Amino acid sequence: MKITALKQQVKNPERVSIFVDGKYSFSLSLGELVTERVKSGNELDAPTLKRLQKLSADGKLKARALAWLLNRPHSTREFHDYLRRKKVEPEMTEKLTQEFSGKQYLNDEAYGRWLVELKSRAGKSSRAIRAELFKKGVAREVVEKVLAGDSEDELERLKIIIAKKRRLSRYKNDPARLTKYLTSQGFSYYLVKQQLNIDWPQS
Repeated sequence: MKITALKQQVKNPERVSIFVDGKYSFSLSLGELVTERVKSGNELDAPTLKRLQKLSADGKLKARALAWLLNRPHSTREFHDYLRRKKVEPEMTEKLTQEFSGKQYLNDEAYGRWLVELKSRAGKSSRAIRAELFKKGVAREVVEKVLAGDSEDELERLKIIIAKKRRLSRYKNDPARLTKYLTSQGFSYYLVKQQLNIDWPQS
């Protein structure tokens, strides 16, 4: 078997398509092309061709995984779930996890801080945020670290939500209904009652 042509891809100039005996066989990155010393006219035996095709498949998988990972922050568990859906072998999963973690593309603490900020802006309670972090596989010590000092922020979020909801007709004159809604969002009953009593003092 002989490499008969190398063609730089139009959609992805960083990859080169390799043709063997006149037919497309696999593609490599520019770096892999140099490392493997792949040139037009090279003779390939079956084991070498198989190894290069595996290198090609792994390279494309890595590129797709990185693109998915950089789309937004993800937890390590989310990343593993993504690779599992793609039926990636455990060895490759571990290899990518170590590489991306080392480059800080995958960082549960950074993910946790991003999620806390995102959900805080959406008015979620600390309890609801904590539950979601656990659901995403973030370790308890990391969860407690990223939520440290959030109690004051949570109080401010609660005040803002109460002010917004009280403008709605279904809550305006019904503190019991508003209390039920707020506690269903994870805010503590004591904190909710404390804040509502400022506007609806008990007679």
